[in-house]
Amino acid sequence: TDEGKQNYLKKPAKRKFYFVQSDETRFHKPDSVYQDITALSYLLDLQYFTEARWIRSWLKTNFGINAGLVPNGLDPELFFPDTPLEERSEKPRILLEGAIDLPYKGMKEAFEVVSNLDVEVWCVSSLGIPKPEWKCDRFFSQVPIDQMRNIYSSCDILLKLSSVEGFFGPPMEMMACGGTVVVGEVTGYDEYIVDGENALVVEQANIDQAREAVQRLINDPKLRNQLIGNGLMTAKEWSWEKS
Repeated sequence: TDEGKQNYLKKPAKRKFYFVQSDETRFHKPDSVYQDITALSYLLDLQYFTEARWIRSWLKTNFGINAGLVPNGLDPELFFPDTPLEERSEKPRILLEGAIDLPYKGMKEAFEVVSNLDVEVWCVSSLGIPKPEWKCDRFFSQVPIDQMRNIYSSCDILLKLSSVEGFFGPPMEMMACGGTVVVGEVTGYDEYIVDGENALVVEQANIDQAREAVQRLINDPKLRNQLIGNGLMTAKEWSWEKS
């Protein structure tokens, strides 16, 4: 409400900031009142800053905001190759990560990709559980951040098919833990991902292309090792201390 907004803006602080991590209007159904409310939040008398170049450009183009940029970073004390939770079997182990109950995280599509692959599937979800008919060998719910590296270090490939992101961390976290990554083209992926150099990038929601990319990494150890090496270097370049 107008009254609520005025009360908020009267809070006793020398400077007020708004940290924008995505185009948050996309979290809601098209043409809904929640989209309008979210858009109005970018018109407050605040100083705006963000973590990704594309968000800074979007804020400038759509709202005339000159936002500050603080690039995301990775804490090397949290993410590094560590002891696997379970030794690898003969089958490649694919990790699917994302909130299952949030459709824009692409988990349904990711499970469709691995459904007919001869692989072991692990899943991490902060919200929702896999459906009984989905192929899932091991499931983790609401994993504390300091335990994620052991899951990453247990898996060979992270498959991430979100349709909405700002600057997503899991692909970089997987790189830092010595794994490889397949991602869909989503806003923010190109902040640090280069197709064929440190990950494989596929068209958004292209199930066949994603499946082919995963199989390609399984069949081509030379490419896989190249991506692992470059991914480790990428993670080192995006240091938390620098941010």
